[in-house]
Amino acid sequence: VAYATFILAIVLSIVAMISTYYLCNSAVTQQATSLLTTSVSFGLLLTSVQSLSVLGQIKVSWSSPFVDMLSVVELFAFDLKLLKVDCVVSSVSVIRYVVRVMIPMFAVAIYLKFYSVSKVVAPMLGREVWKFPQTCNSIGQVWQALYITIV
Repeated sequence: VAYATFILAIVLSIVAMISTYYLCNSAVTQQATSLLTTSVSFGLLLTSVQSLSVLGQIKVSWSSPFVDMLSVVELFAFDLKLLKVDCVVSSVSVIRYVVRVMIPMFAVAIYLKFYSVSKVVAPMLGREVWKFPQTCNSIGQVWQALYITIV
């Protein structure tokens, strides 16, 4: 079950990365200022919620309404325990930290691999080749979502 959860998380991450490329770089997204404002606002909200989730990791006895709110915002924190990484990676704290820090680097490598593969595969399928500026934009979107949880 733990391996299945880990594999499912990887597959969903790759689907989310590809979706991010197409959603963030579509013609509608590039032209629509209200959509841009909504996207930036959502990014700021996500960053704020992730910052707030850090308070839940502090060993303090919080009162009831605040504890309930912290348990909700904890879902937005990038916690490797939820992905069941311990079944694949050692449970040593230093190794867990290194894995957490390296995940965004793996995301960059995956995006660059998709960019390279699209140069070969997309013309054969009659699809548009990924563009480098849009690939960098997608990488930035993923890094914005993961920034607070990295540090």
